[in-house]
Amino acid sequence: QVLEQLQPGALGTMLEAELKTGKAARKKYVIKQVECIEQYQANEALKEAKDLLKLRHSNICIYKELFLTWNNEVSSLFLCLVMRHSGQGDLSALIKEKRQKSEKITDTVVQRFLGQMVDALFYTHKQNILHRNIKPSNILVTGEASFMLSDFSTESLMKDEMKWKIRVEESRYFKSWMAPETFGFSFTEKSDIWSLGSVLLDMMTC
Repeated sequence: QVLEQLQPGALGTMLEAELKTGKAARKKYVIKQVECIEQYQANEALKEAKDLLKLRHSNICIYKELFLTWNNEVSSLFLCLVMRHSGQGDLSALIKEKRQKSEKITDTVVQRFLGQMVDALFYTHKQNILHRNIKPSNILVTGEASFMLSDFSTESLMKDEMKWKIRVEESRYFKSWMAPETFGFSFTEKSDIWSLGSVLLDMMTC
């Protein structure tokens, strides 16, 4: 059951949902819906995204399931990625809060964040999985000094020129965490590291 629509991004819409079981227990999830231009793109994105179901790391958001759905209102296919809900917000909210209070995030928290993210990226890169979209809003806060990488993007969707133009337009007015080469649709492990470094700088300065 969909509870509400969260703030949309350039690559898709985020929905907060609840899974109701027979025992009335409720689990919350986030569903990312990404519109696909055609059947081929949808199938390619689904095939790529299946690797995300294998990820098992304490600092990586768990993906529960993936599926394709047809939306009659807009006559389009959507790839849906169901992710665990952290319930504690994301890093962008934490940075914004600190900025408003003219405070800094403590060195201890920054160090733990860096250790956790480097470990998570080392794990995914070893499995030939790139994140491609590291930014504060895609890093979940799961505790006082505990963080989780979320919202991985597939190559086929990140190379969608229409969505890419929207993203580039946004980055002209807001902070950009994208590595220079990604503007030419080139994504590597180094692109993820560049983005992590940009996030780290944002955390240290607020």
